Amino acid sequence: MSLKLIGVFGGTFNPIHYGHIKLAQAWKSFASLSKVLFIPSGLAPHKNIVLENKHRLEMLNLALKPYAGFLTDDREIKKYENDLQASYTIETLKRLTQEKEENQALCFLMGSDAFLKLESWHLWNELFNYCHILIVERRESPIHSDQLTPDLKKEWNKRLTQKIEDIETSAYGLIMVKQFEYTDVSSSQIRNAIHLHKNLIQLVPEVIADYININQLYR
Repeated sequence: MSLKLIGVFGGTFNPIHYGHIKLAQAWKSFASLSKVLFIPSGLAPHKNIVLENKHRLEMLNLALKPYAGFLTDDREIKKYENDLQASYTIETLKRLTQEKEENQALCFLMGSDAFLKLESWHLWNELFNYCHILIVERRESPIHSDQLTPDLKKEWNKRLTQKIEDIETSAYGLIMVKQFEYTDVSSSQIRNAIHLHKNLIQLVPEVIADYININQLYR
């Protein structure tokens, strides 16, 4: 039985940019994802969030509005605002698993840089019990097995597939890597551009550039 695939895309989105959007578009098209949930972190264990939650959420909503099936999910922000606890991907995936239908499977989207650091994530090896991991790989720096630690390499060798049919017929536990043409942008690059008073139009949707300027963000 072919499962309906749901994309899960976590991050600080500080701010949302074309790199995020193009990565999600590429996987949504290739894997026929029924939807993609963009889940901004409340308090990210790995990063210092420098922007108020309300602004990150509003920019996500503005940026995703033109894209069918792209949805903002604010559960991690609400969790932080309620109990001031850090957000962990494993906890979010557990909750999403409880909420999804039996004929659905979760696919966590990430870039290759994030995957190479996966062992620093809380309970990282349990992620595979709740989702597939779909990785966008840079053409100029593909993932090589010698870059992986022994434990991560073990999971890589056991779970890697090149067939989307494997993803569609398994509830969780697989890894797939693809190279797509997408905009290689980072949020830090955007913040630096703002400090240097550079034009943001090539980096973020116009509505986001306007929002940043109107609200004098990252100044």
